[in-house]
Amino acid sequence: MQRLDKKKLIEDVRKAGYEIQTIDDLMKISKENADLIPIMLDHLASVSDESDKMFLVRCLGVKGFSQVTKPIIQEFYQATNDGYRWAIGNTLSIIADRSCSHEMVEIAKNREFGSSRQMIVYDLWKFDDPEIKDVLVSLLDDETVVGHAIHALRRLVDPSVIKDIEPFTSYKITWIRNEAKAAIERLSKKKQKDSSPL
Repeated sequence: MQRLDKKKLIEDVRKAGYEIQTIDDLMKISKENADLIPIMLDHLASVSDESDKMFLVRCLGVKGFSQVTKPIIQEFYQATNDGYRWAIGNTLSIIADRSCSHEMVEIAKNREFGSSRQMIVYDLWKFDDPEIKDVLVSLLDDETVVGHAIHALRRLVDPSVIKDIEPFTSYKITWIRNEAKAAIERLSKKKQKDSSPL
């Protein structure tokens, strides 16, 4: 199993003009540090240990890092560890690369990935795809992502899904009940606003 060469990673980052002390400093990179993306992706491709891969993927979770999207989607499908997949999903949801909305929808629909797709489902509302509403409604019977789907439906602000969410106001898990109630409140206000005369 190929582990991350931390010393080389630090050296490569310093050569790019960044005076970091430890690799943990890479958790603080921002949109202004996009020139580090190729370095990080090279190291990601060179290691096989998924705990090391997870660290690199978390570092790359920066909004707008669209260069990262396709390589880590590939990582998602190749991963053997659900925790690593979850971290990839979280990074994808932060980056929110709309050009890959179809890929996000396909991952969300694939129930074989279970809870590892939670954050993708949670932020699916950010993406532009005509399937999204129907996909989210279809996931309401999937216990691994139901609360995340309700959250995303609330953010879509489409009152037509109120009837689909209402049964979850008495759901067995508290945070999901609360998500359902918050969704219905927001969607009901939108429905009322839409039906009010100008």
